[in-house]
Amino acid sequence: MTNRTSTSGLRRLLRVAAIALGSLTALAASAQDEACADAPRVLAELQSVWSGAGPSVDAARNAASAPVIAHALRVAVRLQPEGEVALRAPGRRTAGQAGILDFSVPSAGLYRVMSSERAWIEVLSPAGLPLPVYMRPLRCLRGEGVQKELIYRLDAGQRYTLEMSAVAAPGLDLLIIAEPAP
Repeated sequence: MTNRTSTSGLRRLLRVAAIALGSLTALAASAQDEACADAPRVLAELQSVWSGAGPSVDAARNAASAPVIAHALRVAVRLQPEGEVALRAPGRRTAGQAGILDFSVPSAGLYRVMSSERAWIEVLSPAGLPLPVYMRPLRCLRGEGVQKELIYRLDAGQRYTLEMSAVAAPGLDLLIIAEPAP
């Protein structure tokens, strides 16, 4: 009988945990929706730039041959088989496609990296170290085709390396844009 009572207690505990997790998920989704509602101009600016077509580029297999892309311009990136790409940043890399690009920005500030595909994205400093991410994705951009977005603090005049991996598709659209002021 003790075993039956402890199983019942475990079920009750799991039910309470599931309800709490559901509440936290709903609260996080609500906060994301509020962020979109509170920043309609920011959302409109991001949607406008994201909807523009830009050039196509082949991502490199190594940092030495990485092409330089412009910020504030959506780029169609063709990726390479992940096993053929010499990624330097630590992180999750599963079977799929990958590639390396370089970029710089004209002024210091926060920049949003947006991708049309789910991907593992790392931005490396000129010294080759991964930069910290300032996470503040706008879930409402999913409807515009943005599947991944990260925000980084970048300095002007530095050449950064962007590594993408764990991409299921052979290519993706990418945009690096200064974070608009709310």
